[in-house]
Amino acid sequence: MDWTRLEMEGRVTALRRGVCAGVTADGLAFVVRLGLAEPAVTTCDGLLVDSFGVLGVSSNDEVWITGRGADGHLHLWATYGDGGLFLPHSLEATGAMWAAPALDGHAALVLASHLREGTWRLAAYAREAAVLGGSAEAGELVLGSAPDSSLSFSFHEKGHLVVAGAVGQAADPVASAWALAATDGQARPDDDWRRIHLSPAPTVLSSVVAGSAGGRTWIAGRVDDLPVVYELLPLPFRGPLRTSTVAIPRLTLDEAAVTGGSRAVVLVDEAPGNQPIFVVASERGNRLCWSEPGEWKAFPVPEGRVQAASWAGGRVHVLVDNGLWSLPAPGSA
Repeated sequence: MDWTRLEMEGRVTALRRGVCAGVTADGLAFVVRLGLAEPAVTTCDGLLVDSFGVLGVSSNDEVWITGRGADGHLHLWATYGDGGLFLPHSLEATGAMWAAPALDGHAALVLASHLREGTWRLAAYAREAAVLGGSAEAGELVLGSAPDSSLSFSFHEKGHLVVAGAVGQAADPVASAWALAATDGQARPDDDWRRIHLSPAPTVLSSVVAGSAGGRTWIAGRVDDLPVVYELLPLPFRGPLRTSTVAIPRLTLDEAAVTGGSRAVVLVDEAPGNQPIFVVASERGNRLCWSEPGEWKAFPVPEGRVQAASWAGGRVHVLVDNGLWSLPAPGSA
């Protein structure tokens, strides 16, 4: 088996749960449903975005994307069919400078981040509140830097929305993970972010995913120069949510990935099974790692900065330096 690259005239800037999106050389947004037998690039005619491209993507019957439009304002768009129809929804009511959709058949939230007195802050809004103006679902979280570098998140159906990275409630956040249960847009008075207990304490958190059908949620990062993966436990604890540590290979991370602030461990979202699949920037190069009975296996991944990974259509898709590569899923070849 070998990697193949999706050919397109443009850059992929977002990948989540079997859908990728980006910006063409002419500044038009595009989307690709990767689960189709023959994925094709669908350009959104007339939908111009700035050079950052599409900031976030999610989907159900339609594909939802966020970005800054030609008018200079942040928008949430719903795109339909072949891309000829798209509906813009301004996010100016949030005052955000960055936003990403957390929308599927049940979840109906938008994550939005803004700068206040030099500090990035994160809030989660019901879609209607983000568009029309309204209160956030819970209190704000503080980010250690811009959300594209300090934040990872995942959601699925009626489960938790989980965020991780340099994020917290203190003025100087450390690597931590938080969960919000109100993903249906119906907040209750006692809903708030709940901290997720992680042991051993991570140095950096770089990825969060939900497995196939949302049965499992994994959080990944590193402890010093070694990768670590935690599984969120679905137990009715009061206070911090609990996790268990997944037994993964002891791989030394690439020094540049450790010191340069890149995502040294990236989980594959929507992966089936009871074990996580992930891409690690090891000292021997990028590797796709997965578990088979009795052993872990690894396969080389194209070199570069890995940003996201997703399982769809019987293939693993990895976003590397704004290019999308795919490989027959482990066990299917």
